[in-house]
Amino acid sequence: MAIRIVTTSTILAIGLVGAGCGTGGFFGDGQPDCEQTGDCPDNTGGQGGGGGSGTGGSGTGGSGTGGSDTGGGGSTSVGQPLYWVEKGERTAEATKKPWSSWWYPLWEDTLFQGKNEEPSTLEKYDAWAKEFENTQTSAAAYERKELYQPRAASWSGLCDAWALAAILEPEPTRPVKRGELTFSVADQKALLLKTYEKVPPLKFVGSRFNGEWDDVYEDVLPHELHRVLETELIGRKRAFIIDEDAGPEVWNEPAWKTITRVEQDPKDKSVAHVRTWLYLASPHVEDRNFVGMVEDTREYTYDLKGKWQGDRFGVSSSAWTDRSQWDHPDYVILVPDRLARGSHNPQIRAEFVDRIRGR
Repeated sequence: MAIRIVTTSTILAIGLVGAGCGTGGFFGDGQPDCEQTGDCPDNTGGQGGGGGSGTGGSGTGGSGTGGSDTGGGGSTSVGQPLYWVEKGERTAEATKKPWSSWWYPLWEDTLFQGKNEEPSTLEKYDAWAKEFENTQTSAAAYERKELYQPRAASWSGLCDAWALAAILEPEPTRPVKRGELTFSVADQKALLLKTYEKVPPLKFVGSRFNGEWDDVYEDVLPHELHRVLETELIGRKRAFIIDEDAGPEVWNEPAWKTITRVEQDPKDKSVAHVRTWLYLASPHVEDRNFVGMVEDTREYTYDLKGKWQGDRFGVSSSAWTDRSQWDHPDYVILVPDRLARGSHNPQIRAEFVDRIRGR
């Protein structure tokens, strides 16, 4: 169970949420990078490494706990910082803000089962395809037979697909009428989510904690998270995704804004104390036709370890502090500018969804 502070422009609510969202199904590898020099500043001062990080042992996929990195696209010599950070407080947010949507848990029948004599989203899609594309589809029947999981974990759903769509797609903001069919905002968002549930492998920082005996709970390490803040939000003004639950459940949400404060330890010159606030878009909407963003704000504290050089700090490792030792992101997903879309339901075609939306 996760404790959240959820805000809108007019309401502040503190509550307990007993379900989550996402399947953690699109794992890739790699670390954040700055291959496009115009998008992201050189934050290594000419001394830091490329994609990997490590604090002892070895690592192989762009992230991990290794002192030598073999899969992240870069390396550092002994004693050289991985990257540099500036002392003080900085605020940054993504140029494109994500939007909120219901996350459609796998145990729900909403997508394929009509309610109160109103056809379901996928029943409308099938009717539209027959009338306007002269194509016989059976998206609702396939969803019911092949993808519906009435005994699925309470937190399992389409939150990972929503997080991608919310970052990459314009938000549906009003119903659209196609002949006798009306696709509500909720219908359009649901169809969009279905076209983002099967995508190519994405870049992950950290790895999912499944609760196995050999899983690393502390990952993602704080200096890895901070590097993503530097490259993605501060450097490129681009949102990314975190699983904000460090435990086995998956709660994928877009991170679109940060306030981060770096302070020097008055006694230990090898430590920088950091307090970071991440502003996330939440999928916990009461009205499925909701338009806009429900904010989910998270606060993290951690120590970066390395060396000070004036007001700059060269980062070599890190540790979570205070409550963030157990309440921190599980992993980070980097979102590209464009992404090939697909659905686990082969009856759903992205181009049909776009035509329904008038795109």
